[in-house]
Amino acid sequence: MNSTTAVLEHLDPTQLTIDANVRADVRLDPEFLASIKQHGVLQPVVAHRTEAGVHVLYGQRRTLAAVETAQPTMPVYVVASLTEADRLVQQMVENDQRLALNDRDRAEAFHQLSLMGITAAQIAKKTGTRKTTVETALKVRANTTATEALTAGWTLEQSAALEEFSDEDATVARLQKILEVQPEQFDHQVAYLRQERATARLIANAKAEQEALGNTVVDGYGTPENQNPNMLLRADGEKATKDDANAVVISTTYRNEVQVTPVIANFRDHGFTIREGLGMSPTAGQSGPMTDAQKEERRTVIQNNKKWDASTEVRQGWLTTLLGRKTPPKGWAQFTATTLANYGNSVARATAQKHELAAGLAGVTDPDYRAYRALVEKPTTNPDKAVLAMMLAAHEADLSRESWRRPGPQAAYYLFQLEEWGYTLSEVESLITAHAMKDTKGSKDAERAE
Repeated sequence: MNSTTAVLEHLDPTQLTIDANVRADVRLDPEFLASIKQHGVLQPVVAHRTEAGVHVLYGQRRTLAAVETAQPTMPVYVVASLTEADRLVQQMVENDQRLALNDRDRAEAFHQLSLMGITAAQIAKKTGTRKTTVETALKVRANTTATEALTAGWTLEQSAALEEFSDEDATVARLQKILEVQPEQFDHQVAYLRQERATARLIANAKAEQEALGNTVVDGYGTPENQNPNMLLRADGEKATKDDANAVVISTTYRNEVQVTPVIANFRDHGFTIREGLGMSPTAGQSGPMTDAQKEERRTVIQNNKKWDASTEVRQGWLTTLLGRKTPPKGWAQFTATTLANYGNSVARATAQKHELAAGLAGVTDPDYRAYRALVEKPTTNPDKAVLAMMLAAHEADLSRESWRRPGPQAAYYLFQLEEWGYTLSEVESLITAHAMKDTKGSKDAERAE
């Protein structure tokens, strides 16, 4: 012990008092109890004297195990009192070294420290934990639904997702169901729901702004009766202009930016007709709404595009974790060689234009076009991982929303490789690998037929 006031005493464990520990459930596993029963408590616990007797500060498990196995005495360092905050912090560190705290234990400890007025930054510094992790734990602990999930065995990240969507009962129920029946898809679903919520907020804000300006907002989805003015003719045969618009349609672009498009709503009722020869979509000149099949096809495209965006976020986050490991994944050299041999054009484009993407996958925060070179030149950088980061960037750069609609062999090869390394494909990514497997089966069937 560092304290010069510590006194080693051998005391009856049944006479020691124990406070509420940061561990919510004391796990006295059989192996631990057997060891204490055979050898006794070898490492002293730490305690201090109070009016009620000798009170244990650190070593609750050992004390309870000594009582459980009927040890007559156990070694105890009796020290001067510590503050409650220091007790909790030091106890957390000690527990992490002996038997790792679970997420529930850690969140509860952070919560107790915060109640004492200690900030998240101070807690992070004292416990050697990332500030973002502390903040997440405190949010979870402050929410009943998320806390219940944490207690039930959900991870901190999973429980944080419930806290994030706690104002939407249907979404919370959906996430709970996904974790029950498709836990491997949980991260993909959370990313998708986040994008859906962000898009909904953007559109709601834009709608409020347009209505405040006195504009009528109409739904542009599946409603060919609302047309862009440049697609129409006035009753006098002249081309319509934006000045003829009587409403707006609000949508989001590929980059999730709000787009406000002036339209002429119910154009036929106002004497407008479709201009001929403009290469309009098959549904634009219909006399009525889209068919159910057309609506369903369009819904699928829109939804899968959003799911693809969400999957890209999850996939690239997973790649950063993969590259953050001490050594590259098994088979990385063969993957690199295959990529260079078969997809050299992708590599050439990436090495010329995708330095930021490669550096970002390698864990560089806010990378710019010089970040990858700086990463490679850094003495502590593993060159194998730097090479792998560029190969991954080459494949990532060639993926887009079109990948699921027009599956190709490169995308399939890449996703199969990630799956082999432990990545869980999302439903929309699986469309690509399923197509490849179908083609392979079809080729083999054709060969057998010959």
